[in-house]
Amino acid sequence: MFAIRFLAALMCLISWVSMAAAANRGYGTAYSKPYRMNATGKNACQFNAKKLAKRWQVYYAALNEADWKKAGVKRGKSKACGRCLKVKGLQRRRGHRQKNVIVKIVDLCPKWACKKGNVDFSTKALKDITGYSWDRKKIQWSFTRCPKK
Repeated sequence: MFAIRFLAALMCLISWVSMAAAANRGYGTAYSKPYRMNATGKNACQFNAKKLAKRWQVYYAALNEADWKKAGVKRGKSKACGRCLKVKGLQRRRGHRQKNVIVKIVDLCPKWACKKGNVDFSTKALKDITGYSWDRKKIQWSFTRCPKK
């Protein structure tokens, strides 16, 4: 009996972890420069940009509306707010070394601008991810734990 319960619990844990680490695909774009996350209006997460760690004033993102809503709501705010994404560009650019970049979600990208799977970044984040600072490039992303530093 113990073995059956243990296996059931283990399968639930594996299922939860695989869902949390599932990779999403879409397009990456940029909407403002580092330290300018409010350039297009107050960010939807209502963060005071100057109180965020400097890293997140440079590496930030606006999540598409479909994934924003899928994250759920707590106290009138999306649970996506303040979470981090690990993002990688999917199109190779000569001279650009592809790597994972971690960004913090601070804003919502409306559905007219971002379809499901798409993410809008700071120009620096997009350049580090894709090699381009103002373009529309294929990306892959998943939620990840935000680093402390």
